[in-house]
Amino acid sequence: MGVDGILPGRMVHAAPTQLRLRANVARIQALSFTWMFMLVMPVIVPYLGSHELGMDRVFQLQAIFAITIVLLEVPSGYISDLLGRRRCLILAGLLHGLAATTLFWASSFTGFVVFELLAAVGVCFYSGTDVALLYDSLEALGDGGGKRRLLGRRLMWMQSGETAAALLTAGLLGASLGNFALEQVVYLNAVVGWIPFLVTLTLVDVPRPTLDQRTHLQNARLIWNGVFRESMLLRLVMINLIIYGLGTLIAVWAFQDYWRSLEINLAHFGLLWAGYNLTVAFVGRIAHRVEERLGFKRVVACVGLLPVLGFGGMALCSSAFGSSGGASIWVVFGVTLGILFQIGRGLTQVVIKDALNTRVPAEWRATANSISSLGVRLSFFVLGPLLGWLIEGYGYPTALGAYSGLFAVLLFTFNRRLRRQVDCNWEESEGADGPSPIQV
Repeated sequence: MGVDGILPGRMVHAAPTQLRLRANVARIQALSFTWMFMLVMPVIVPYLGSHELGMDRVFQLQAIFAITIVLLEVPSGYISDLLGRRRCLILAGLLHGLAATTLFWASSFTGFVVFELLAAVGVCFYSGTDVALLYDSLEALGDGGGKRRLLGRRLMWMQSGETAAALLTAGLLGASLGNFALEQVVYLNAVVGWIPFLVTLTLVDVPRPTLDQRTHLQNARLIWNGVFRESMLLRLVMINLIIYGLGTLIAVWAFQDYWRSLEINLAHFGLLWAGYNLTVAFVGRIAHRVEERLGFKRVVACVGLLPVLGFGGMALCSSAFGSSGGASIWVVFGVTLGILFQIGRGLTQVVIKDALNTRVPAEWRATANSISSLGVRLSFFVLGPLLGWLIEGYGYPTALGAYSGLFAVLLFTFNRRLRRQVDCNWEESEGADGPSPIQV
Protein backbone atom coordinates (compact mmCIF):
# COMPACT_ATOMS: atom_id res chain seq x y z
CA MET A 1 0.00 0.00 0.00
CA GLY A 2 1.09 3.56 -0.69
CA VAL A 3 0.68 6.68 1.40
CA ASP A 4 -2.72 6.91 3.08
CA GLY A 5 -3.87 3.77 1.33
CA ILE A 6 -3.22 4.97 -2.20
CA LEU A 7 -1.93 2.04 -4.19
CA PRO A 8 1.49 2.67 -5.70
CA GLY A 9 0.46 0.95 -8.96
CA ARG A 10 3.58 1.07 -11.12
CA MET A 11 6.79 3.04 -11.48
CA VAL A 12 7.13 5.52 -14.33
CA HIS A 13 9.83 4.38 -16.79
CA ALA A 14 13.33 3.21 -15.96
CA ALA A 15 15.47 5.32 -13.68
CA PRO A 16 17.21 8.18 -15.54
CA THR A 17 20.88 8.79 -14.86
CA GLN A 18 21.99 11.45 -12.38
CA LEU A 19 23.17 13.55 -15.33
CA ARG A 20 19.75 13.44 -17.00
CA LEU A 21 18.02 14.24 -13.73
CA ARG A 22 20.18 17.32 -13.24
CA ALA A 23 19.52 18.29 -16.84
CA ASN A 24 15.82 17.85 -16.08
CA VAL A 25 16.02 20.49 -13.35
CA ALA A 26 17.77 22.94 -15.69
CA ARG A 27 15.28 22.29 -18.48
CA ILE A 28 12.33 22.86 -16.18
CA GLN A 29 13.83 26.28 -15.42
CA ALA A 30 14.23 26.87 -19.17
CA LEU A 31 10.60 25.89 -19.65
CA SER A 32 9.61 28.39 -16.96
CA PHE A 33 11.46 31.14 -18.85
CA THR A 34 10.11 30.34 -22.31
CA TRP A 35 6.54 29.72 -21.10
CA MET A 36 6.38 33.26 -19.74
CA PHE A 37 8.22 34.84 -22.70
CA MET A 38 5.01 36.31 -24.13
CA LEU A 39 5.59 39.53 -26.05
CA VAL A 40 1.91 40.43 -26.07
CA MET A 41 1.34 40.41 -22.30
CA PRO A 42 2.49 43.99 -21.55
CA VAL A 43 -0.04 45.31 -24.08
CA ILE A 44 -2.73 42.61 -24.14
CA VAL A 45 -5.45 44.88 -22.73
CA PRO A 46 -4.73 47.74 -25.20
CA TYR A 47 -4.61 45.14 -27.99
CA LEU A 48 -8.05 43.85 -27.02
CA GLY A 49 -9.18 47.46 -26.76
CA SER A 50 -8.04 48.06 -30.34
CA HIS A 51 -10.67 45.46 -31.28
CA GLU A 52 -13.31 47.48 -29.39
CA LEU A 53 -13.38 45.42 -26.21
CA GLY A 54 -13.94 47.36 -22.97
CA MET A 55 -12.81 46.29 -19.51
CA ASP A 56 -16.08 44.46 -18.93
CA ARG A 57 -15.37 42.35 -22.04
CA VAL A 58 -11.73 41.86 -21.02
CA PHE A 59 -12.76 40.45 -17.66
CA GLN A 60 -15.45 38.33 -19.35
CA LEU A 61 -12.74 36.74 -21.48
CA GLN A 62 -10.70 36.06 -18.37
CA ALA A 63 -13.79 34.59 -16.70
CA ILE A 64 -14.09 32.16 -19.63
CA PHE A 65 -10.41 31.33 -19.15
CA ALA A 66 -11.06 30.83 -15.44
CA ILE A 67 -14.11 28.58 -15.77
CA THR A 68 -12.27 26.40 -18.30
CA ILE A 69 -9.52 25.93 -15.75
CA VAL A 70 -12.11 25.23 -13.06
CA LEU A 71 -13.48 22.39 -15.16
CA LEU A 72 -10.12 20.92 -16.21
CA GLU A 73 -7.48 21.91 -13.64
CA VAL A 74 -7.89 19.07 -11.15
CA PRO A 75 -8.55 16.38 -13.82
CA SER A 76 -5.39 17.51 -15.63
CA GLY A 77 -3.37 17.32 -12.41
CA TYR A 78 -4.81 13.89 -11.74
CA ILE A 79 -3.88 12.80 -15.27
CA SER A 80 -0.35 14.06 -14.61
CA ASP A 81 -0.14 11.97 -11.44
CA LEU A 82 -1.59 9.00 -13.31
CA LEU A 83 0.12 9.01 -16.72
CA GLY A 84 3.32 10.99 -16.18
CA ARG A 85 4.58 14.57 -16.05
CA ARG A 86 6.40 14.60 -19.40
CA ARG A 87 3.38 13.67 -21.51
CA CYS A 88 1.25 16.33 -19.87
CA LEU A 89 3.92 19.00 -20.31
CA ILE A 90 4.33 18.14 -24.01
CA LEU A 91 0.57 18.52 -24.48
CA ALA A 92 0.70 21.81 -22.56
CA GLY A 93 3.46 23.12 -24.83
CA LEU A 94 1.49 22.16 -27.95
CA LEU A 95 -1.63 23.98 -26.74
CA HIS A 96 0.46 27.00 -25.72
CA GLY A 97 1.78 27.31 -29.27
CA LEU A 98 -1.67 26.87 -30.81
CA ALA A 99 -3.08 29.57 -28.51
CA ALA A 100 -0.38 32.07 -29.48
CA THR A 101 -1.07 31.41 -33.16
CA THR A 102 -4.83 31.74 -32.68
CA LEU A 103 -4.42 35.12 -30.97
CA PHE A 104 -2.73 36.46 -34.11
CA TRP A 105 -5.65 35.41 -36.32
CA ALA A 106 -8.43 36.43 -33.92
CA SER A 107 -10.30 39.65 -34.72
CA SER A 108 -13.61 39.27 -32.87
CA PHE A 109 -14.83 38.40 -29.41
CA THR A 110 -15.52 34.84 -30.60
CA GLY A 111 -11.98 34.49 -31.92
CA PHE A 112 -10.57 35.69 -28.62
CA VAL A 113 -12.75 33.15 -26.82
CA VAL A 114 -11.11 30.36 -28.86
CA PHE A 115 -7.71 31.77 -27.89
CA GLU A 116 -8.66 31.79 -24.21
CA LEU A 117 -9.94 28.21 -24.37
CA LEU A 118 -6.73 26.88 -25.95
CA ALA A 119 -4.58 28.85 -23.53
CA ALA A 120 -6.62 27.67 -20.54
CA VAL A 121 -6.35 23.98 -21.38
CA GLY A 122 -2.61 24.42 -21.92
CA VAL A 123 -2.23 26.11 -18.56
CA CYS A 124 -4.20 23.30 -16.90
CA PHE A 125 -1.72 20.68 -18.07
CA TYR A 126 1.26 22.91 -17.26
CA SER A 127 0.18 24.30 -13.89
CA GLY A 128 1.44 22.18 -11.03
CA THR A 129 2.93 19.54 -13.33
CA ASP A 130 6.19 21.45 -13.74
CA VAL A 131 6.49 21.89 -9.96
CA ALA A 132 5.67 18.22 -9.42
CA LEU A 133 8.35 17.13 -11.92
CA LEU A 134 10.85 19.50 -10.30
CA TYR A 135 10.18 18.01 -6.85
CA ASP A 136 10.26 14.46 -8.27
CA SER A 137 13.64 15.15 -9.88
CA LEU A 138 15.11 16.64 -6.71
CA GLU A 139 13.88 13.72 -4.62
CA ALA A 140 15.44 11.27 -7.09
CA LEU A 141 18.70 13.22 -6.80
CA GLY A 142 18.51 13.07 -3.00
CA ASP A 143 18.38 16.86 -2.80
CA GLY A 144 15.11 17.28 -0.90
CA GLY A 145 16.48 20.20 1.10
CA GLY A 146 16.97 22.27 -2.05
CA LYS A 147 13.31 22.34 -3.03
CA ARG A 148 12.43 25.73 -1.62
CA ARG A 149 15.54 27.32 -3.09
CA LEU A 150 14.82 25.91 -6.56
CA LEU A 151 11.16 26.88 -6.28
CA GLY A 152 12.38 30.45 -5.83
CA ARG A 153 14.76 30.04 -8.75
CA ARG A 154 11.92 28.70 -10.90
CA LEU A 155 9.87 31.78 -10.08
CA MET A 156 12.86 33.95 -10.91
CA TRP A 157 13.17 32.33 -14.35
CA MET A 158 9.45 32.71 -14.99
CA GLN A 159 9.52 36.39 -14.17
CA SER A 160 12.78 36.87 -16.04
CA GLY A 161 11.13 35.43 -19.14
CA GLU A 162 8.19 37.79 -18.83
CA THR A 163 10.55 40.68 -18.09
CA ALA A 164 12.70 39.98 -21.15
CA ALA A 165 9.59 39.81 -23.31
CA ALA A 166 8.31 43.08 -21.84
CA LEU A 167 11.59 44.87 -22.52
CA LEU A 168 11.62 43.61 -26.11
CA THR A 169 8.03 44.77 -26.57
CA ALA A 170 8.90 48.16 -25.11
CA GLY A 171 11.78 48.43 -27.55
CA LEU A 172 9.60 47.48 -30.49
CA LEU A 173 6.89 49.97 -29.55
CA GLY A 174 9.07 52.85 -28.43
CA ALA A 175 12.43 52.71 -30.20
CA SER A 176 11.47 51.74 -33.75
CA LEU A 177 10.83 54.16 -36.59
CA GLY A 178 7.21 55.08 -36.09
CA ASN A 179 4.91 53.02 -33.92
CA PHE A 180 5.61 49.32 -34.17
CA ALA A 181 2.08 48.00 -34.73
CA LEU A 182 0.48 45.95 -31.98
CA GLU A 183 -0.39 43.40 -34.67
CA GLN A 184 3.30 42.89 -35.40
CA VAL A 185 4.02 42.29 -31.71
CA VAL A 186 1.26 39.68 -31.69
CA TYR A 187 2.75 38.08 -34.82
CA LEU A 188 6.17 37.73 -33.18
CA ASN A 189 4.43 36.37 -30.10
CA ALA A 190 2.85 33.66 -32.26
CA VAL A 191 6.32 32.59 -33.40
CA VAL A 192 8.04 32.44 -29.99
CA GLY A 193 4.95 30.81 -28.48
CA TRP A 194 6.13 27.47 -29.88
CA ILE A 195 9.45 27.44 -28.03
CA PRO A 196 8.04 25.87 -24.81
CA PHE A 197 6.78 22.91 -26.86
CA LEU A 198 10.31 22.26 -28.11
CA VAL A 199 11.68 22.43 -24.55
CA THR A 200 9.16 19.88 -23.24
CA LEU A 201 10.41 17.33 -25.76
CA THR A 202 13.77 17.25 -23.92
CA LEU A 203 12.33 16.39 -20.47
CA VAL A 204 12.39 12.93 -18.87
CA ASP A 205 9.98 11.36 -16.41
CA VAL A 206 11.21 10.30 -12.97
CA PRO A 207 10.48 6.89 -11.37
CA ARG A 208 7.87 7.33 -8.63
CA PRO A 209 4.86 5.53 -7.19
CA THR A 210 1.78 6.34 -9.24
CA LEU A 211 -1.89 6.28 -8.43
CA ASP A 212 -3.75 3.04 -9.02
CA GLN A 213 -5.59 3.45 -12.32
CA ARG A 214 -8.36 1.10 -11.18
CA THR A 215 -9.51 3.12 -8.15
CA HIS A 216 -10.16 6.65 -9.42
CA LEU A 217 -13.08 7.37 -7.08
CA GLN A 218 -11.15 6.06 -4.08
CA ASN A 219 -8.13 8.15 -5.04
CA ALA A 220 -10.30 11.26 -5.37
CA ARG A 221 -11.75 10.71 -1.91
CA LEU A 222 -8.32 10.15 -0.36
CA ILE A 223 -6.90 13.29 -1.96
CA TRP A 224 -9.89 15.39 -0.89
CA ASN A 225 -9.69 14.08 2.66
CA GLY A 226 -5.92 14.60 2.78
CA VAL A 227 -6.08 18.22 1.67
CA PHE A 228 -9.30 19.45 3.26
CA ARG A 229 -10.31 17.20 6.14
CA GLU A 230 -7.42 15.47 7.87
CA SER A 231 -5.20 18.50 8.48
CA MET A 232 -6.44 21.92 9.56
CA LEU A 233 -2.98 23.34 8.84
CA LEU A 234 -2.89 22.03 5.27
CA ARG A 235 -6.44 23.24 4.66
CA LEU A 236 -5.58 26.77 5.80
CA VAL A 237 -2.37 26.79 3.75
CA MET A 238 -4.44 25.88 0.68
CA ILE A 239 -7.11 28.53 1.36
CA ASN A 240 -4.55 31.27 1.92
CA LEU A 241 -2.64 30.25 -1.21
CA ILE A 242 -5.88 30.64 -3.16
CA ILE A 243 -6.68 34.04 -1.65
CA TYR A 244 -3.24 35.50 -2.35
CA GLY A 245 -3.25 34.14 -5.90
CA LEU A 246 -6.69 35.63 -6.49
CA GLY A 247 -5.63 39.10 -5.35
CA THR A 248 -2.62 39.12 -7.65
CA LEU A 249 -4.56 37.78 -10.65
CA ILE A 250 -7.27 40.42 -10.32
CA ALA A 251 -4.71 43.19 -9.96
CA VAL A 252 -2.65 42.02 -12.95
CA TRP A 253 -5.63 42.27 -15.27
CA ALA A 254 -6.47 45.73 -13.97
CA PHE A 255 -2.95 47.19 -14.22
CA GLN A 256 -2.82 48.10 -17.91
CA ASP A 257 -6.14 49.91 -18.09
CA TYR A 258 -5.33 51.55 -14.75
CA TRP A 259 -2.13 52.90 -16.32
CA ARG A 260 -4.17 54.16 -19.25
CA SER A 261 -6.50 55.96 -16.83
CA LEU A 262 -3.40 57.70 -15.40
CA GLU A 263 -2.54 58.80 -18.97
CA ILE A 264 0.69 56.78 -19.17
CA ASN A 265 2.00 56.41 -22.73
CA LEU A 266 1.55 52.96 -24.28
CA ALA A 267 5.26 52.82 -25.15
CA HIS A 268 6.04 52.77 -21.41
CA PHE A 269 3.81 49.77 -20.67
CA GLY A 270 6.57 47.31 -21.53
CA LEU A 271 9.01 49.01 -19.17
CA LEU A 272 6.48 49.05 -16.34
CA TRP A 273 5.59 45.41 -16.96
CA ALA A 274 9.28 44.51 -16.94
CA GLY A 275 9.83 46.38 -13.68
CA TYR A 276 6.90 44.64 -12.03
CA ASN A 277 8.15 41.22 -13.11
CA LEU A 278 11.71 41.94 -12.03
CA THR A 279 10.27 42.67 -8.60
CA VAL A 280 8.60 39.25 -8.49
CA ALA A 281 11.79 37.58 -9.71
CA PHE A 282 13.95 39.30 -7.12
CA VAL A 283 11.56 38.65 -4.23
CA GLY A 284 11.11 35.03 -5.30
CA ARG A 285 14.88 34.59 -5.42
CA ILE A 286 15.34 35.75 -1.81
CA ALA A 287 12.01 34.54 -0.39
CA HIS A 288 13.50 31.53 1.39
CA ARG A 289 16.00 33.83 3.12
CA VAL A 290 13.22 36.21 4.10
CA GLU A 291 11.34 33.31 5.68
CA GLU A 292 14.45 32.16 7.53
CA ARG A 293 14.91 35.63 9.03
CA LEU A 294 11.30 36.62 9.71
CA GLY A 295 9.66 33.25 10.20
CA PHE A 296 6.63 31.82 8.41
CA LYS A 297 4.07 33.67 10.53
CA ARG A 298 5.45 37.13 9.77
CA VAL A 299 5.72 36.34 6.07
CA VAL A 300 2.08 35.20 6.04
CA ALA A 301 0.97 38.37 7.83
CA CYS A 302 2.88 40.52 5.33
CA VAL A 303 1.52 38.68 2.29
CA GLY A 304 -2.04 39.00 3.58
CA LEU A 305 -1.73 42.75 4.15
CA LEU A 306 -0.20 43.65 0.78
CA PRO A 307 -3.34 43.35 -1.42
CA VAL A 308 -5.31 45.45 1.07
CA LEU A 309 -2.72 48.22 0.84
CA GLY A 310 -2.32 47.75 -2.92
CA PHE A 311 -5.99 48.03 -3.87
CA GLY A 312 -6.65 50.78 -1.34
CA GLY A 313 -3.60 52.83 -2.31
CA MET A 314 -4.27 52.56 -6.04
CA ALA A 315 -7.88 53.65 -5.46
CA LEU A 316 -6.69 56.69 -3.50
CA CYS A 317 -4.16 57.64 -6.19
CA SER A 318 -6.75 57.32 -8.95
CA SER A 319 -9.11 59.62 -7.07
CA ALA A 320 -6.35 62.13 -6.29
CA PHE A 321 -5.14 62.07 -9.92
CA GLY A 322 -8.58 63.08 -11.14
CA SER A 323 -9.20 65.76 -8.52
CA SER A 324 -5.74 67.30 -8.96
CA GLY A 325 -6.11 67.72 -12.70
CA GLY A 326 -3.60 65.00 -13.53
CA ALA A 327 -0.70 65.73 -11.17
CA SER A 328 2.21 63.42 -12.04
CA ILE A 329 3.01 62.65 -8.39
CA TRP A 330 -0.14 60.51 -8.19
CA VAL A 331 0.94 58.62 -11.29
CA VAL A 332 4.20 57.72 -9.56
CA PHE A 333 2.42 56.69 -6.37
CA GLY A 334 -0.21 54.67 -8.25
CA VAL A 335 2.40 52.72 -10.22
CA THR A 336 4.56 52.18 -7.14
CA LEU A 337 1.69 50.81 -5.08
CA GLY A 338 1.06 48.20 -7.77
CA ILE A 339 4.46 46.75 -6.87
CA LEU A 340 3.00 45.59 -3.54
CA PHE A 341 1.10 42.86 -5.38
CA GLN A 342 4.33 41.71 -7.02
CA ILE A 343 6.13 41.50 -3.69
CA GLY A 344 3.28 39.40 -2.32
CA ARG A 345 3.35 37.22 -5.41
CA GLY A 346 7.04 36.49 -5.02
CA LEU A 347 6.63 35.50 -1.37
CA THR A 348 3.50 33.45 -1.99
CA GLN A 349 4.87 31.44 -4.89
CA VAL A 350 7.85 30.32 -2.84
CA VAL A 351 7.01 30.34 0.87
CA ILE A 352 3.31 29.42 0.81
CA LYS A 353 3.59 27.07 -2.17
CA ASP A 354 6.50 25.27 -0.52
CA ALA A 355 4.42 24.89 2.63
CA LEU A 356 1.86 23.07 0.50
CA ASN A 357 4.20 20.93 -1.60
CA THR A 358 6.27 19.68 1.33
CA ARG A 359 3.12 18.49 3.10
CA VAL A 360 1.54 16.34 0.41
CA PRO A 361 2.78 12.95 -0.88
CA ALA A 362 4.50 12.81 -4.27
CA GLU A 363 1.76 10.49 -5.59
CA TRP A 364 -0.71 13.36 -5.83
CA ARG A 365 1.41 16.48 -5.57
CA ALA A 366 0.37 17.68 -9.04
CA THR A 367 -3.28 17.24 -8.07
CA ALA A 368 -2.80 19.34 -4.93
CA ASN A 369 -1.18 22.12 -6.97
CA SER A 370 -4.05 21.92 -9.43
CA ILE A 371 -6.57 22.28 -6.61
CA SER A 372 -4.96 25.56 -5.52
CA SER A 373 -5.04 26.88 -9.09
CA LEU A 374 -8.66 25.77 -9.44
CA GLY A 375 -9.60 27.72 -6.33
CA VAL A 376 -7.99 30.87 -7.72
CA ARG A 377 -9.75 30.57 -11.08
CA LEU A 378 -13.14 29.70 -9.62
CA SER A 379 -12.97 32.74 -7.36
CA PHE A 380 -11.82 34.90 -10.28
CA PHE A 381 -14.79 33.69 -12.36
CA VAL A 382 -17.04 35.53 -9.90
CA LEU A 383 -14.89 38.45 -8.74
CA GLY A 384 -13.06 39.27 -12.00
CA PRO A 385 -16.09 40.29 -14.11
CA LEU A 386 -17.52 42.06 -11.06
CA LEU A 387 -14.44 44.29 -10.94
CA GLY A 388 -14.72 44.95 -14.69
CA TRP A 389 -18.34 45.98 -14.23
CA LEU A 390 -17.44 48.26 -11.31
CA ILE A 391 -14.63 49.88 -13.31
CA GLU A 392 -16.87 50.56 -16.32
CA GLY A 393 -19.76 51.78 -14.17
CA TYR A 394 -18.13 53.59 -11.25
CA GLY A 395 -14.45 54.11 -12.04
CA TYR A 396 -11.25 52.94 -10.42
CA PRO A 397 -11.52 54.74 -7.04
CA THR A 398 -14.79 52.98 -6.17
CA ALA A 399 -13.90 49.62 -7.73
CA LEU A 400 -10.45 49.25 -6.19
CA GLY A 401 -11.61 50.67 -2.86
CA ALA A 402 -14.30 48.00 -2.66
CA TYR A 403 -11.77 45.26 -3.34
CA SER A 404 -9.45 46.63 -0.68
CA GLY A 405 -12.28 46.16 1.79
CA LEU A 406 -13.00 42.66 0.53
CA PHE A 407 -9.42 41.50 1.00
CA ALA A 408 -9.30 43.12 4.42
CA VAL A 409 -12.17 40.83 5.45
CA LEU A 410 -10.40 37.80 3.97
CA LEU A 411 -7.19 38.76 5.78
CA PHE A 412 -8.98 39.06 9.10
CA THR A 413 -10.76 35.73 8.59
CA PHE A 414 -8.24 33.28 7.11
CA ASN A 415 -4.79 34.83 7.46
CA ARG A 416 -5.17 35.15 11.21
CA ARG A 417 -6.44 31.57 11.52
CA LEU A 418 -3.43 30.23 9.63
CA ARG A 419 -1.02 32.08 11.91
CA ARG A 420 -2.82 30.68 14.95
CA GLN A 421 -2.66 27.16 13.53
CA VAL A 422 1.07 27.55 12.95
CA ASP A 423 1.47 28.09 16.68
CA CYS A 424 -0.30 24.80 17.31
CA ASN A 425 1.52 22.30 15.11
CA TRP A 426 3.97 23.89 12.65
CA GLU A 427 7.07 22.46 14.24
CA GLU A 428 5.68 18.94 14.15
CA SER A 429 4.91 19.13 10.42
CA GLU A 430 7.78 21.21 9.07
CA GLY A 431 10.47 19.99 6.71
CA ALA A 432 10.64 18.98 3.08
CA ASP A 433 11.75 15.50 3.98
CA GLY A 434 9.69 15.02 7.10
CA PRO A 435 6.29 13.39 7.37
CA SER A 436 3.31 15.24 5.98
CA PRO A 437 0.73 16.16 8.62
CA ILE A 438 -1.95 14.50 6.52
CA GLN A 439 -0.17 11.20 6.91
CA VAL A 440 -0.27 11.25 10.70
